[in-house]
Amino acid sequence: MAINRLLYLGLLILSLIFYFASSVWFSWLLLILVLALPILTLLVSLPAMLSCRLNATMADTVNQGDNATLHLRLRSWRVLPMPAVQIRLNLRTRDRERDMRYLSRLSRAEGVLNLPTENCGFLVPEFRRGRVYDMLGLIRLPLRLPSLPPMAILPPECTPDPMPQLEQFLHQQMKPKPGGGYSEQHDHRVYHPGDPVKDIHWKLSLKTDELIVREPQEPLRRKVVLAIWTPHGAEERGINLGNFRWLSGWLLEHEVVHHAVWMSGKNIQLREVRTEEDMISVLRSACLAPENTDDLPWPLPLHADQICPVGTKGGLL
Repeated sequence: MAINRLLYLGLLILSLIFYFASSVWFSWLLLILVLALPILTLLVSLPAMLSCRLNATMADTVNQGDNATLHLRLRSWRVLPMPAVQIRLNLRTRDRERDMRYLSRLSRAEGVLNLPTENCGFLVPEFRRGRVYDMLGLIRLPLRLPSLPPMAILPPECTPDPMPQLEQFLHQQMKPKPGGGYSEQHDHRVYHPGDPVKDIHWKLSLKTDELIVREPQEPLRRKVVLAIWTPHGAEERGINLGNFRWLSGWLLEHEVVHHAVWMSGKNIQLREVRTEEDMISVLRSACLAPENTDDLPWPLPLHADQICPVGTKGGLL
């Protein structure tokens, strides 16, 4: 609003020249009006300036490359004109910061700011400074600014290269079902005292000359872990998380419950994945990991029947 101040200063100088150079009786009245103009406009604008609030909304999760926008809306008393505002907004990502000035006379309709989503990771809009001006743009007051949670930018599915042996994830061992009951899988064994008579396999018992019973079986649950490497480079991190999204989606299609493990800061995070919502939650948490996140230790300090590294780190695949 420097132009407004220069214009007012020019008007004040002209009023002073007119007052001292002219003998017209109303020159002093004009000078008083010009001197009092900032105070009068401030008194008129003050209710709107004090009631002015900035609301900001955006999506908490988007896919890489999709359109993402930050919606800004000013609120103030409806009976008063909307004051002018000046906002300094910083867009922080894992890799860099973008400092921009967003200067606008926002109306009661939303103002929209497009956000960059070309890189996987997170984006945090940080309002660094906000000012609200009076009607003449001469006097300013600080504007209360909102705080927004980070936006997670999820990578698209990326087929692993090389592809792990997917059949190993589908191999299941069976165990006797506790308490018996119905099961599509059965095993046969010799009759033990106390076994239900209904479980006796009479045809097989006649062939072997001893009582044989059907024993219901159920799958032995295995702990499958996908270990996600999250390097600091945006491109490598996006590829690794895209590989996890592909593998986790494939396992969910084949009804294989699995776990995901990754680093957040200096802590190892472990989460079970049963549904697509669980997978998206893992991706979001991995994208929002702090910038100072350590590398995932190897071998992993946890018990699992099968651990599959996702991505690369020091030649490990």
